[in-house]
Amino acid sequence: MGKQYYAIQQAQREADIYIFGDIVPFEFFEGDVSAHGITQQIKDLDVDQINVHIDSYGGAVSECWAIYNALKNHPAKVVTYGDGFVASAALYPFMAGDERYASNLSAYYFHQVWVSASGYADELRAAANEAELMTEVGLNAFTDNTGMTADEVRELQKSETWLTPSEALERGIATAILADTAPKHAQGAKRQSLQRMLDKAPATERIPEPEPEQKEPPQEEEKPTPSIMQMLGDYFTKKEE
Repeated sequence: MGKQYYAIQQAQREADIYIFGDIVPFEFFEGDVSAHGITQQIKDLDVDQINVHIDSYGGAVSECWAIYNALKNHPAKVVTYGDGFVASAALYPFMAGDERYASNLSAYYFHQVWVSASGYADELRAAANEAELMTEVGLNAFTDNTGMTADEVRELQKSETWLTPSEALERGIATAILADTAPKHAQGAKRQSLQRMLDKAPATERIPEPEPEQKEPPQEEEKPTPSIMQMLGDYFTKKEE
């Protein structure tokens, strides 16, 4: 099994979850995330706020529903961040946020549930019915958390639409755009997450802080050595006095 491409970090009363990979039933490859590997850890978190960062092309619908439900059922406040592509089924974990922030560099992709099938006509019809059922059930994640109607969500899915951050905000998919003008508390949470990652990095990976510049003590100005004529002049002047 490859390296897990999700991480859960807890500091005091907050936790940060990073989902940067395909969400699948089993973790075969380095970029895979499974509900089995993450939902139990979410359930065990004893925190007041969970920050979820997502950059994923999606994956298995049932897995993403499980992550959505685990976040929704947790008593903590959930804040989700679109850190890149939030595509296909990855939209479900994103929609679990009580607050949902779209990065200026992010995009949100809608389409109907896709299935692969082969066989007799009855088997193909059964696969199509299953896809339609899963598409309809999935509408709830959007109608429950945005101002969109079921028909509006269906239209987005049928047209296989990419949304910009502004378009996601307009439709209620995102509740705010994370930019220089974003609310201070949102930027603060992002900075704290990054700082916690830096604090946990090995010392060899950190950039050393510059040592304070040490100022050399001022040196006394050297007086020029008097010439012989000056010394004789001083001698006779003092003698006359």
